Amino acid sequence: MKNLIVFFLLISWFVSYSLYSNQKEISYTEMYNSKKHELLSVSNEKESIVDKKNVEEKIVKLKNAVNLDVQFYPQSPFDKWWSIFDETCEEASALIAVNYVLDKEMTREEFRDELLWMVDWQNEVFWDYKHTDVNQTAKMMKEYLGFSDFKILDNPSLNEIKINLTNNNIIIAPFYWKGMNPNFLNWWPEYHFLVIKWYSENEFITHEVWSKHWENYNYIQEDLMDRLHDYDSSSVQNWKKRLIVLNKTF
Repeated sequence: MKNLIVFFLLISWFVSYSLYSNQKEISYTEMYNSKKHELLSVSNEKESIVDKKNVEEKIVKLKNAVNLDVQFYPQSPFDKWWSIFDETCEEASALIAVNYVLDKEMTREEFRDELLWMVDWQNEVFWDYKHTDVNQTAKMMKEYLGFSDFKILDNPSLNEIKINLTNNNIIIAPFYWKGMNPNFLNWWPEYHFLVIKWYSENEFITHEVWSKHWENYNYIQEDLMDRLHDYDSSSVQNWKKRLIVLNKTF
């Protein structure tokens, strides 16, 4: 009788253990499947975000022309070539761009006077106003013009420039200009600033501030990208590819 009781106890223990093990295995399987589903959901969500971003970038890239309505005056507003206006391309480009972003228009007289005041400010702050580099131009916009919603891009790609223009931002940029413009062969300043305001399939359309005749002036994109150089007084070889993007807010 005693052996029979022991036998039944062993049978009961074995059945209970089997049920517990099976339940535990099912529980672990459910946990694994649940975790796997969670990880797949996160992964799919990340892929969805990446795909959405790629689609948005492709949409931007597919826009093959952008035109911004930007008021234009040359660096010598009345075409009176005082010596001071030989070197006001940075001031003119910055002022045109800031006015565009702020939806501000100036008369020709106001534009000329502002250029002269910007020259005075630089002479006090930089001890000179000629060949203002990107960082100095940014400082002038921030401290004199009171505008700080801009960013400096180092080694910008062609696509970065187009995306910024597509977003209605405007760009001012320095170039090694000597021999770059075929319509101006008498004398070539090595360093020059201009406004990039829109692009077509293979050209940038600029406000070329050197001449009153060069509003909406076309440059081949590859030529401008090749000539993009910030000023460095030591040598041309040390000039860096750098420009300023002014953000347009509505």
